[in-house]
Amino acid sequence: MNRQQAQTLRSLMFVPATSPQFIEKAHTRGADGIIVDLEDSIAPAMKQQARAALGAAVRAIAAHGLPVFVRVNNDPALLRDDLDAAVQAPIAGVFLPKAEDPAQIAEVAGWLSASEAAHGVAAASTSLVLLLESPLAIHQAGALARSHARVIAFGFGSEDYATLLGVRPTLEAMRMPAYSLALAARAHGLAAWGLAGSIGEFSDLDLFRAMASTARDAGFTGSISIHPKQVAVLNEVFGVSAAEAQEAAEIVAAFDQALAEGKAAVAFKGKMLDIPVVERARQVVEKAKRASA
Repeated sequence: MNRQQAQTLRSLMFVPATSPQFIEKAHTRGADGIIVDLEDSIAPAMKQQARAALGAAVRAIAAHGLPVFVRVNNDPALLRDDLDAAVQAPIAGVFLPKAEDPAQIAEVAGWLSASEAAHGVAAASTSLVLLLESPLAIHQAGALARSHARVIAFGFGSEDYATLLGVRPTLEAMRMPAYSLALAARAHGLAAWGLAGSIGEFSDLDLFRAMASTARDAGFTGSISIHPKQVAVLNEVFGVSAAEAQEAAEIVAAFDQALAEGKAAVAFKGKMLDIPVVERARQVVEKAKRASA
């Protein structure tokens, strides 16, 4: 998956590699992508079993046409073997948790290159999603975005970030780091996935919607999720409504008609249109077309 494709994903849902019932139903949940997890949802004693199950899990989900990512363990005892197993599956990319050192990103990219060569996988075909989960990671997000060409997206690990900061992952507490992450990601052409708040919230969907909406307004392009209930909210918040698509199309049509008539000033519903407004409208029209394709 490349950077442009990554920015079209509104929702990604985690499923544990060792849960056949979740794997079997993953494609029915409505998410734009699935993340098969080897990290937090897997008990320490089950890590080897999860890695062994990875290939079959990824292939089962990918068979339904969904892009599948793998979250590996950023642990020296597990990381390289996790990466090697992930490369052998038909994945869209690897989620690297606790990313905060650009030098490590370059090292991981080198390991991916070695695994691709060893298993006959196309060179540089395995993309990287960096999970920023610490104050240090947020502080040097720009350097992480520039760390390697394989990086296509940032994910915000709000739970770990809040724990390291000694605060609760409320909307207000997570607003600043979320804005910082989105700014760095979008400045470097990356997708930005996450919430301005706790990803663990699935009972209060109004609160979840507010956290997702704040992230969208900060520049996030979508979000990761842990529960099927969250997916529909994410698809709505990060998608394009029929009303938004219609208004955007009307803006584009009004502007193009005015240009065809040789007019420099264009009025639309009581407001003057300028180039940035029209360009945003064109982006909305294209986004709506992709969603309906």
